[in-house]
Amino acid sequence: MDIIGIKMHGRQDDDSDFVLFSLEEDVNFIEPWQISGNAGRTLAFHTEKGSFIAIHLMKDADMAYRPFGFESMDRSTIVNTTKIKSKEGTDKGTWIYFVDGSRVHVRKKFTH
Repeated sequence: MDIIGIKMHGRQDDDSDFVLFSLEEDVNFIEPWQISGNAGRTLAFHTEKGSFIAIHLMKDADMAYRPFGFESMDRSTIVNTTKIKSKEGTDKGTWIYFVDGSRVHVRKKFTH
């Protein structure tokens, strides 16, 4: 299984911070990791090529998943744009309907 991780150290705040690696082939060990004493723990994957953490922040997910068709619609929702069936504007944003029949309301307003 492939995983997209983000560098634990030496981040550049660009696409180079994200690495695709194989759980079976690349990972030597996994442990809980805490960025600071007040932060929650996340998984750290240690490989021959460096150490990476699981993506757990929306801003990181937005950047990492964008090449796969995902787009941030507001601060709390990232949508797979390839699965959108239709959009319906509301006073406070937009309902996005998906091909499987599910939907989500986002604060972003679409004009078309």
